[in-house]
Amino acid sequence: MSVNYAVKKCKNPNGVQGTNYYSCRAIKTNDYDFEELAEDISLATTVTKPDAQAVLGVIKLFITKALLAGRAVVLEDLGRFQISLQSKCFTKELLDDKEFVPSSMIKGHRILFRPQAALKKEIASKLSLNRIASEGKE
Repeated sequence: MSVNYAVKKCKNPNGVQGTNYYSCRAIKTNDYDFEELAEDISLATTVTKPDAQAVLGVIKLFITKALLAGRAVVLEDLGRFQISLQSKCFTKELLDDKEFVPSSMIKGHRILFRPQAALKKEIASKLSLNRIASEGKE
């Protein structure tokens, strides 16, 4: 198995006209979905597929509950999930204004996943790459 990548044109990092820049981008081949994960768990263990689906569903439920409570979710040997907010910057004067509502500056949120070092190391040691059709020539 290998990760497919393609060379794609990217924005000019220096703003210099007349020079094209390219970067390598991972190309996903397909999704590894809930059903396939449950099937693989059932094949690798003594757990049935419906039992695996039930446990995965409950894991999602409790991760959601913890994130909504402002907690980080740490799964040993896998990584950490947590909420991050995207906010516009504002001045101290605006903050001192009694009418100002800081939450009005929040423009979105993300769910961050930070893999554990052991997972990153394992991926790095086993990663192989396969180039597919790309833009431009190298």
